[in-house]
Amino acid sequence: MIENLFVVRKNQFSDNPAIIKSLDLVEENDQITHEDLSLDDEYTTEELGEHLNIFQFDQDYTENEKRYDAIRKEILGDSEAESDEEGSSAEGEAAEEEEAKQKMLIEDQTELETTNLKRKIYLTIMSSLDFEECAHKLLKMGIKESDEVELCKMIVDCCAQEKTFRRFYGLLAQRFAMLKPTIRDILAGTCFPEQYESIHMLETNKLRNVAMFFAHILHTDAIPWTVLDRIHLNEEETNSSKRIFVKILFKELTEYLGMKKSQ
Repeated sequence: MIENLFVVRKNQFSDNPAIIKSLDLVEENDQITHEDLSLDDEYTTEELGEHLNIFQFDQDYTENEKRYDAIRKEILGDSEAESDEEGSSAEGEAAEEEEAKQKMLIEDQTELETTNLKRKIYLTIMSSLDFEECAHKLLKMGIKESDEVELCKMIVDCCAQEKTFRRFYGLLAQRFAMLKPTIRDILAGTCFPEQYESIHMLETNKLRNVAMFFAHILHTDAIPWTVLDRIHLNEEETNSSKRIFVKILFKELTEYLGMKKSQ
C-alpha cells in the first residue's frame, strides 16, 4: 500500500485532480487567491459596522420571521411542502441504510474464527481418554457443516504429530465417517488427495502415521476404496515419498485383511 501511495505521489495525483475540468469554469486571470498572504505581514483590516459584530436581541423576532418567510415565498415559491417531503424521504433512506448495515455480515479476513475452532478441536482431542469420549465432545460442540473440513484436517494433522501411530485417530475418523456421510466424503475427496499430493513435505515418521491412518479407515470401509484411483504408479507421477506412502499403506492393509483378501 505504501508503494502504491508513492507511485500516486510521483504521478502528481493525476488520477485524482483537485479540480475536475468540467467544473473549472473560472479563468486563471479572474481567480482571486490568497497565496501571497502570510501570517507575519501587516494588513489593514476593515472595521465592521457598529451593530454587526455584537449580538442584538430582536423583540419583534416572530413578526420579522413572518416577513422573511413571505419574501422567501415570493422569490422561491412555496417550497416548505417539498422540503418536508425531501426530509421525510431522506430520513427513510437513512433508516434503510442503517438496517442494511445491521444486516450486512462482516467477513473475517484474518481467519480468527477458524483458528479458534482448530484450537478447540485440538484441546478436545488431547483431553479425551478414548475415541468415543472425543467423538461425543466434538459432536456437542455443534460444528457447522462448513467447518467439517477443518475437523477432518485436524484429526489427520494430530495423527501425524504423534511419535507412533495411535488407533485412536483411526477409530475417531471411522466413527465420524459412519455418523455423517459428509465427513466420509471430505476424508475421501479432500483429505486423502491433499495428503497424497503433499506427502513429500512430511517427515518419515509423519508419513508413516498418515499412511497407517488411511489404511485403518480403508479396511474398515469408513471411506470408499475408489480413493486409490488417485495413485498412479509410474515414474512421472510419483516420487520416493509417494512410493514409501503406498508401500506402508498396502503393508498395513495386508496385515488387517490378510494376504488373500488384499490380493
